[in-house]
Amino acid sequence: MKNRTLQTLFLTCLLGAISMLSHAQDTSGCSSPNGGCDTLAVEKKVSPWRVGGFLGPAIAFCGSWEATFNSDKYRDKSLFNGTGFNAVMNADYFFKNKRKPDSRFEFGLGAVAGIQQFFLRKDLDTFLDQVVAASGVSQAEIQKGASEDHYLAVGPAVNFNFSKKPRSPFLEASVRGGVFRTTPAAIFVYERGTGNNIYSVTASDKRYHLGLLATLGFFVPSKNGLWAWGVEAIGFRTKVDYVFPGETIYPFERKHGGFSAGVAMRRNFIKNQVVAKAPTPAVLCAAPAIELNMGEESMKGMLYNTNVDTTMAGPIKLSWTSMAPTDTTATETFTAKIHRINQGADEIIAKMICQEGNELEFPAAYLNQFGRPLEGQYYATVQSSRVSDCASCVSEASTTGFSSVVPMVIDSIVKPCFKECNIQFYGYQLRKKMGKTYQPSETCEGCLCPVDGEKTYSQYYGLGKVKIEDCDVDNLDLEKIFTDPANGVKHPSWLRTIYVTIESIVAGESCDGVQGITKTTYKAKIRKGKIEAFIKAK
Repeated sequence: MKNRTLQTLFLTCLLGAISMLSHAQDTSGCSSPNGGCDTLAVEKKVSPWRVGGFLGPAIAFCGSWEATFNSDKYRDKSLFNGTGFNAVMNADYFFKNKRKPDSRFEFGLGAVAGIQQFFLRKDLDTFLDQVVAASGVSQAEIQKGASEDHYLAVGPAVNFNFSKKPRSPFLEASVRGGVFRTTPAAIFVYERGTGNNIYSVTASDKRYHLGLLATLGFFVPSKNGLWAWGVEAIGFRTKVDYVFPGETIYPFERKHGGFSAGVAMRRNFIKNQVVAKAPTPAVLCAAPAIELNMGEESMKGMLYNTNVDTTMAGPIKLSWTSMAPTDTTATETFTAKIHRINQGADEIIAKMICQEGNELEFPAAYLNQFGRPLEGQYYATVQSSRVSDCASCVSEASTTGFSSVVPMVIDSIVKPCFKECNIQFYGYQLRKKMGKTYQPSETCEGCLCPVDGEKTYSQYYGLGKVKIEDCDVDNLDLEKIFTDPANGVKHPSWLRTIYVTIESIVAGESCDGVQGITKTTYKAKIRKGKIEAFIKAK
């Protein structure tokens, strides 16, 4: 019964220490959300910036062919511009409608930069042949180059989504104004031998003009919503300056315009935007209530004897119940472990990590033929974990346990009686020394006066110690022990009285009489060299 009580006390202390260690360690291993329970959040949103590109054929238009030449003014309104190409890059910033955030219309402001080139028409060759024939020159050299425009324009843009879906097709239109750098077609016809000019058209020194650019496009977003592809039409209007060099230089300025249509793309971007959010309440965790049962019987704190407990046992299960307050915004999971301590090793024999269940079965590999645990000390820990959108918590561990032992058979051995005597011999020597003594005064009644003289006193002197095992304290021959040379007790000549202290120790189940430690002092006088009988000293 005494052994069972001590083992139960040890098991209780062990479980208490394990509970504190389990709380100090992060044993749950459960995931926790990023960030914290603050009132600001970072969301990924579509940036208001959008860039794009365009590539397509271009056509210059400056009046009808019949009006191309005027014989009086030598004015070429189209400069023989035919078809060409137009390449454009644009960037726009679209403003959000704060009053109607879900509006399908978006207004923005942006800029475009582009280059376009118009190739010369083939009928220019027929015209130049006529010019050469009219000049009467037999050998003429002809050089020519196409016109080219560079432009940079800024202005408003409007976006219209066909639906409120994130990947809705949309229309984009813009009207922009800016600077055009126009270079007209270059034509040089001169006599090969002399270099005399026959007919020429070239750019003047005035190449920069203000102009307008209008666009209209239809786009369909891709699956990720960042890219959009479609078709776009572009029209422009500006001015161009050129001269007819010769004997007389004729400068001209005319309107210059055209349009193009082709494929276009748009590209949106994702940005991290800080947004306000409502404060999130703290997540609370509490240690669960646990039960460890063998069938219907609780095993908490029990001590089992494998030699006595030989009946078939019921199933062993660890179960628990949440003690945390109800919170529908958080998900609660549990981490449960069953440990076995045997021969100094702590082994986890069953575990459940971050699961929503509330039961863990004892592993069959650690049960004997009767369904009872094998020898060892067992303890279980259960922790609760909660995770919300922005916070998490882990409770302290609830613990319980039991022990299964194989009793040790210890033979009863009766120890013999232990007796021991420690004997100390000693004496007192009379000694004299000079000093002051006090004697009655002859002149003062009742007074003592110091007088120089000899003073006698007794000085303790140890003679020797003797230890006797298995002794009988009541029948010791002290004279024989004192005089036996083997004991090494001193015999000084001045010794007149021998004192001896006997410390006796008696212990053991087989001892008779009083047990413990006793001390007794004896003395004996020495007269004419003989030792008288020892008697108890007062």
